[in-house]
Amino acid sequence: MICDNCHHRFRGNFCSHCGKQAAVDRFSMRSIWEEFYAFASSITVLFFQTVYRLSVKAPAHLKTFLFKDREYLLSPVEYLLFSGTVVSILTIKFNFFQTGFNQFEPDTHMLFLSRDFLLFLNDFFSYAEEYSSLTNIIAIPCFAVCSYLVFYQEHYSFGEHLIVNTYIAAQQALLLLLLFPFITLFPSAKGTLLDGYIVASIVYNIWIYYGLFTDHKTLTALKAALCLVLAYVLGLLFNLCIYSLLLPYKEFIDPFI
Repeated sequence: MICDNCHHRFRGNFCSHCGKQAAVDRFSMRSIWEEFYAFASSITVLFFQTVYRLSVKAPAHLKTFLFKDREYLLSPVEYLLFSGTVVSILTIKFNFFQTGFNQFEPDTHMLFLSRDFLLFLNDFFSYAEEYSSLTNIIAIPCFAVCSYLVFYQEHYSFGEHLIVNTYIAAQQALLLLLLFPFITLFPSAKGTLLDGYIVASIVYNIWIYYGLFTDHKTLTALKAALCLVLAYVLGLLFNLCIYSLLLPYKEFIDPFI
C-alpha cells in the first residue's frame, strides 16, 4: 500500500514511515493514476538510491538492509528482475557475449572427451553466450552455497547469503549497461571491453565479501578468492546440468526466452 501522506510503501494498518492510518477509498481513474504515480515515483527513487548505495560503501549498506532497515534498498527480487530483464534484452539483441572464443574443435583429441561431447560443449557455450544473463541468475544459488560454506564461521544464515549474492548479481548486470554505448560505438573492442567487465565483476564480488565478513583481512581476501573459484565451477556444472535436462525441449523453449 502507498501512504497518501508521504507516499511510502508499507503493509498493515499504519504507515511505517509517518504513522498515518491506512485509508482505502473506492477506485476512480484519478485514484488509480495517483496510486500508480506514487508507486512509480517511490520505486524509481529507491531504485537509483539502491544503485548508488551498492556502488559506494556497498558492504555497509548491505549490512544496514540485512540487520536494520528492510526498506533501505529496493527488494533483491525487484532489483534483480529489473536489471536482469533489461540486460537480457540488450545482450540477446546485440549479441554482447557472442565472441566464439570458447568453442572446441570437434576433431581434436582432448583427453577422454568424445567428439559428441565436444559438440555438446560447443552448443552449451553458444547457449551460455547468448543467454549469459540467464545463466548468471541461475548460478546465484551456487554462489550463495559457496559463500555460506566458506564463510560459515561468520554466522550469516543461508538466506542472508542468498540475498547478498542476489544483489551482487543484479549490480553486476547493471554494470554491463555501462558497456553498452562503448560496445555499440567501438564493436572491434568488444572482446577487450568484456574482459574488463569480467575483471570488474570479480573485483566487485571480492570487495563485497571482504567488507561484509570480519575475519583477518588477508584471510578474508583468500577466502573470497577461493569462494569465487568454487562458485564459478559449481555454477558452470549446475548450468550444464540444467542445459542437458532442457536440451530435448530447446526448440520449444527458445521462442519464449
